[in-house]
Amino acid sequence: MKALLGILCVLTCAVAVGQQSTTNATTVRFQAVDIYVDSGNSPLAAYQLEFTVTAGSAKIAGIEGGEHAAFAQPPFYDPKAMQQERVVLAAYRTDSDNKLPKGRTRVVTIHLQVSGRGELKFESKLQAAASSNGDKIKAELSVEKRSVK
Repeated sequence: MKALLGILCVLTCAVAVGQQSTTNATTVRFQAVDIYVDSGNSPLAAYQLEFTVTAGSAKIAGIEGGEHAAFAQPPFYDPKAMQQERVVLAAYRTDSDNKLPKGRTRVVTIHLQVSGRGELKFESKLQAAASSNGDKIKAELSVEKRSVK
């Protein structure tokens, strides 16, 4: 009988500890962030941008290419920097102008692993945009959190 009570006590304690650990666990979720470059009427052959998480606890979990065939492959980046909250991304194409995107196009998607319940904020800066002949072009950068479906 004492052995049965001892086992029951151990099981009760184990359940209580298990419940406590799940209620104190950090909430982890994933967020996709789409980055767009709008080159207006100019064909976009190259870009370099910086992306930084400025509020909230997030790590970059993955980087994928964009929607246009010219930028479908992931851009170049430093894998060590990717493990932090900041990354510099760059891509270039040597294709002819008729095979390059014009206007607003998604050039990259960044996947974030977000910890906690705080609001996620980030900054991005377009450092360079160029045409197929290497000339600097006017372009605008925009970032959108992908909505969860």
